[in-house]
Amino acid sequence: MPTGKFGVKYAAGAALAFFMAAGGLFCDVEARVRQVASPEDIESIRFLSPNNIPVKVLVVYTPGQQNENFVISLVNIVAGMHEKGQVRKGEEFKVHIIPGWEMNEKDYEHIRTQVGAERVARYVEFNKAYTTRDMWMQDWGEVGVVKIKGEPKPQTVVFDSNRGRDNAELPGILAKFWNSYLVKNPSEAYSGGDYGGNIEVTPDNVLLIGDTSTPELRTYLEKHGYQNRMAVLETEWLHVGHVDEYISVCPNPKAARGYTLIKANPRLALRLVKDATDEELKTIEHKEYRDALLKIKKYLVKAEVEKAKALKQGRKTRAGARKPFSEAVLEYINLPEETTEALIKSKSGAILAAGHEVSGDEVEEFIKLNLTLGNLIDTNVKRACDKISEVRKEAGKPHSVLSFPALFRKMYSGKHIAYLPGSVNQLILNNQLIVPDPKVNAMRRHIARAADMIGLHANFIDSLPYHNLQGQLHCGTNVFRHPNRYFVVPK
Repeated sequence: MPTGKFGVKYAAGAALAFFMAAGGLFCDVEARVRQVASPEDIESIRFLSPNNIPVKVLVVYTPGQQNENFVISLVNIVAGMHEKGQVRKGEEFKVHIIPGWEMNEKDYEHIRTQVGAERVARYVEFNKAYTTRDMWMQDWGEVGVVKIKGEPKPQTVVFDSNRGRDNAELPGILAKFWNSYLVKNPSEAYSGGDYGGNIEVTPDNVLLIGDTSTPELRTYLEKHGYQNRMAVLETEWLHVGHVDEYISVCPNPKAARGYTLIKANPRLALRLVKDATDEELKTIEHKEYRDALLKIKKYLVKAEVEKAKALKQGRKTRAGARKPFSEAVLEYINLPEETTEALIKSKSGAILAAGHEVSGDEVEEFIKLNLTLGNLIDTNVKRACDKISEVRKEAGKPHSVLSFPALFRKMYSGKHIAYLPGSVNQLILNNQLIVPDPKVNAMRRHIARAADMIGLHANFIDSLPYHNLQGQLHCGTNVFRHPNRYFVVPK
């Protein structure tokens, strides 16, 4: 939990069989895991992206960890999508709730009361075969398609990350009732870097995987479809160590490739804090965030006053002279964002160079940390874009990249984690972004406008039950997607 104000802390077989298995999840349908005789029988694996339409949205309901409001909000959003006509006929889907081990009948009744019995009957199904104490649905693995020697078409596959723990049996159970193949990560290191949150894919099938993943996993994926299609991004600096903490992929009908990369942007977050009014920041409900952001704003406003004073005194040019760190920060965060890639070039050097002395003030150190991490994120987003261009043979063609505001803090381990709930770590269902609420109105407004620009809608959910346990919204959910139907077809 946060400590202190800044913390240290393709076709998939017959369509009928597919929908019988997917639509009748955990009902009285005979299903089986289709075992791969040998790894050598696998020609390729292809993971599915958010451009594929959802069939099931998985979430664990754990009253003991106080995520009931999150689950209820998620169900209401999904129900609303259907009721407003935002889901095309024949593409309806449900929220699949896996009960926490302590869940009892009053908890089921609580959902029916809060959501409405009719809505629950239409848009919710409860897992009757499994209970768990592990709420991290993204960690157990990924869903995709697998091409097996001797089979004419790709088939659905559940990829087990080999996380183990309380969800060790879940990938097999899901594969059984989705009538899918089950493939398991060959690494027995039980590494957090191999979890599903560290395995993301673009709609044109470029793998974004963190360098905290094991060499065994990366070698396996290279051998089975991702040779020269893999961007290995830096995640060692993160406490959890997953790429979904700072980059996500969403469908975008307006983009040249049919999708957009969304990146975490600390520089943007600082600018939004600076431009917010004191009155707006004082409305932040959580005292820790309220006090911290007011301090940041005070620091940046003071820098503006001192810069204006210096200009008034006639020191308009200071070539070769050292600017105060605060003034360099101010100039940097006010640089305009590019409208397509939004990749910061190398302009932060003026801030981070040794020529600018940092006082050691807690606020100043927090700002410096976040600008440094922002540059690291930008470097890795550019690496992802370069790999996409290389795979598609589109050198020089711009990429669609949006920024969402984000701030990070240092952990006791020397690694880093989201300070505010990480809005990039989101759940994407067609044109609806289910976004962790960053708790700051200015940030909500920016995210909503950015989503609207590309034809999407941002739904903000309180994700603190996950955030306080060092995870986020995407970490706590997973989606079984249709393997050959798309909300936006990749271009």
